[in-house]
Amino acid sequence: MNYKIDNFDTNGFAYPFKLSENFEPEKLQEEYYNFQSKCKDFLNYNVSLKPNLLSTFFDKLAFDKNVISAVKKIIGDDVYIWSSAFFPKEAGEGKIVSFHQDNPYWQLTSNNVVSAWIALTKSDEESGALSVVPGSHRNGIIKKIDVKNARASYLKGEKTTSEKDLLSYSQNLDDYIKVNSPKCLELQPGEFSIHHVNTVHGSGINKSLQPRIGFAVRYVSSDTKHLIEKKGDSAIHVCGKKNSYFSDEIRPSESFSRKSIINHEKAMKAAGAFGNKKYVFDKK
Repeated sequence: MNYKIDNFDTNGFAYPFKLSENFEPEKLQEEYYNFQSKCKDFLNYNVSLKPNLLSTFFDKLAFDKNVISAVKKIIGDDVYIWSSAFFPKEAGEGKIVSFHQDNPYWQLTSNNVVSAWIALTKSDEESGALSVVPGSHRNGIIKKIDVKNARASYLKGEKTTSEKDLLSYSQNLDDYIKVNSPKCLELQPGEFSIHHVNTVHGSGINKSLQPRIGFAVRYVSSDTKHLIEKKGDSAIHVCGKKNSYFSDEIRPSESFSRKSIINHEKAMKAAGAFGNKKYVFDKK
């Protein structure tokens, strides 16, 4: 099968791509742990959401020329970064991401939305790699999630899934998965995949002896808005036309500067700061 970007409309995902020469694959894992070490020093907790607003390294990674080039081929030239997140699975932790579509959780007005999933470590079937259902994006939203309003439930800190699930709420696509086999997207450090906001995806337990860490960046077209936040949202403008609906999140000029910490705290109140609060701020 051909999973190149030319077949994205058919498959709902494309892979594997490689980061530019600006990044050394063998150092990506070290950068992640250095980042979390600094989070504990400066903030006294780990950070999983929007780390690119605190770190110049992860800011540059989100703006990598190869990633942006691939994204533009799919959603066009008018691009914002709406959010980003780490998805770490240490060996033996038993964490999963249950199968789901992003659209019911994010509540955005368009389907012109993609995620670039960047492998900071080796990501294979044994370690719980991202798996997707080819063509599932063409089905629209397959099933509602088990809360009425994802944004409202997130603000309340509600969680309906198991403690091991990195998702907050369940879309319960078990029956769908039984008859639609996922494909495991195995990646080496420094490689990435891209998937559509309606593509069914998830990942299993890390059964390896090594950590499996991904950095997912969510890109939206400039005309995309949030269904609930009528007064506006915040995001980082990447290229092309801007939209006054978005207030500009500020890229860090220095990692963990006071300014970047304040900007990150402000951005965490926006709709793009969406995830499982059990891991968004891991206060260890």
